[in-house]
Amino acid sequence: MNSPRKVLLIDNAPDRKERIKALRERGYNVFPALKMDEARSRCMRGAYDLVLVHADAQPEQAMQFCDEIRKQCPKQLLLMSSRNTGERDYTVGADIPTLVQRVDRLLQNEGQSTNLANAA
Repeated sequence: MNSPRKVLLIDNAPDRKERIKALRERGYNVFPALKMDEARSRCMRGAYDLVLVHADAQPEQAMQFCDEIRKQCPKQLLLMSSRNTGERDYTVGADIPTLVQRVDRLLQNEGQSTNLANAA
């Protein structure tokens, strides 16, 4: 039997519990973090199957965080969700069903190119 996939979710939005619940209902073991500094200290190579950053409040800071993680661990699966990404296209859309579908797809296709996604 496979153990649940581990997802580090960095999210301080008021509706974060909805994302946590939706991911857990799909069988993911979700580890929430409210701040990127907290997540940075927890994000070690191989600790999580996916690092998911919900970045409505601070999209530029979140993109920098993703860039840092990518440099530290090039094979780490990263996904950034935001309704506001400024000039960069690192978004999946903010609705929860689309987010869960992207997480499913990324974890099913692990090992393939994992740069962040198109807008939904």
